[in-house]
Amino acid sequence: MNNERTDQPTTTAPTTSLSTALSSPMRLELVGLFTDPGPLSISDMADRLGRPATSLYHHVQVLEDAGVLRRAGTRPKGKRFEALFELTENRVELAVDPDDESAVRQASQTMTAALRMAERDFAAALERDDIRTDGPGRNLMGLRTHIRLSPDALGRLNERLQAIEDLLQTFADEDEEPGPDDLFVSLTLLLAPLRGRRVEGDHSSTPDPGDHS
Repeated sequence: MNNERTDQPTTTAPTTSLSTALSSPMRLELVGLFTDPGPLSISDMADRLGRPATSLYHHVQVLEDAGVLRRAGTRPKGKRFEALFELTENRVELAVDPDDESAVRQASQTMTAALRMAERDFAAALERDDIRTDGPGRNLMGLRTHIRLSPDALGRLNERLQAIEDLLQTFADEDEEPGPDDLFVSLTLLLAPLRGRRVEGDHSSTPDPGDHS
């Protein structure tokens, strides 16, 4: 007879789409907690976020239903056992069918949630006393630009972006003990063609709609 009591989500929900699961800033934040090797319990997540564990059960359940998280055993906690969770994949990618209006809408919600998180991260960083904005130790920057790219230039840009993704994945896969000077950071990237900014004529420039000179 098994007398183990498990501290884990008990509600059941239908299978959730990946785009729906990732359209919540809280669930994106939960996914971002899995930066170190090893599983996490809901109490671990709550401690890292400074939130009550009861506020996370539903979100963890949704991520599990969507296949983002999976159970990785249990461990004793007091007189009960708590469930442990891990990412099913080191990198979560959301593929979108542009002909599927629902998928497009949910993908937009997901990116909107990510940008809201980036806004909060940036605002919180400005309150810190260890900010560096230049040099190899730079830990805070912001960039927004509009630029016309040829197909070749776009390809070269995507090569660099892929190199950044690969580098971040390499860091995530490293199994090293945390150092005293290590720093958790967030990085949000968005590349998108601009509506109404088609290049025509001699392709020499893309005038700004507000430029009447």
